[in-house]
Amino acid sequence: MKKTPFLVCAIVLLLAVAVIADAAVVKIKVQTANVRQKPDATSAVLSRVSMGAIFESSKKVGNFYEISVTDNSGNLVTGYISTDVCEEVGAAPTAPVAPVAPAQVQRPKPTPTPPAGPKRAGGVFIGAGLVMSNFTYDSTTQNNMDSGGAAKKMKLGFQVGVGYELPLSENLAIMAGLFYSTAGNKVNYTADNTAYTDKEDLGTLIIPIEVKLNFNGPFVSVGPYLGYLLSAKYYYAPSNETFDDLKADSDGYVYMKRLHFGLTFGAGIDLDLGGVGLMVKAGYQLGLSNLHNPSDSSDTFSMKHNAITILAAIKL
Repeated sequence: MKKTPFLVCAIVLLLAVAVIADAAVVKIKVQTANVRQKPDATSAVLSRVSMGAIFESSKKVGNFYEISVTDNSGNLVTGYISTDVCEEVGAAPTAPVAPVAPAQVQRPKPTPTPPAGPKRAGGVFIGAGLVMSNFTYDSTTQNNMDSGGAAKKMKLGFQVGVGYELPLSENLAIMAGLFYSTAGNKVNYTADNTAYTDKEDLGTLIIPIEVKLNFNGPFVSVGPYLGYLLSAKYYYAPSNETFDDLKADSDGYVYMKRLHFGLTFGAGIDLDLGGVGLMVKAGYQLGLSNLHNPSDSSDTFSMKHNAITILAAIKL
């Protein structure tokens, strides 16, 4: 029975020696290392420490050293750091070592929040803007107008509609929309020593489908468009009359076609205004189809839509 105290002391001594054998001083050897809640690579991260930081480890658990660090709330806690991100630089002292004080532990500096950049491509947008439209006539008609002193002028109007932007990659997207737009032009001329201005007022749906190339804010775009005339009113100044160019006359003839198409080109910029996306775009619509409906095979008159557009759109 007298040997019992001796055995107890021996066991305690052996345990102490084992603990001391596991104790070590470790140094972080990577740029940034994670200190985890448990000795497990999938465990939650308590804190992050920088290269060169030195810690006293009381013991080693598998492939992790147990150390004392301050967590993200400033509390001193026990954590575990992988042997892959540190190296032993000496043995820990045999005397009990006090945990590292918060001031001695290198805490990661908070990562500054980067300034807001352009809103990423993608999503629905709603826009409105100005349209300055005109017609391109066939060469014979244009020559006759020039020789007769007639001058075509742009017609100022507006556009409004919605669209959707589908990202294909970091810098490439498909942009499609449905817009209502005014169109047409004015022609100034003189007849019988009197100045007149005839007007063609159109209302049309425009469906553009564009490829958009982004440059981290600025962008360019190009693609086809399809149009559908909703209204076409021609004002003839000498007789002060207005004609509906989409309505059949007594012979069943309709002066203008409803469907038209062409190409659209654009350039602009995407902005982020405090979390609200704004797109500003200038464009040009180049009509490729003849709006005029020929009355017979000898009718070679041609008029094609073209317009300069300015659009401001909010991204939802």
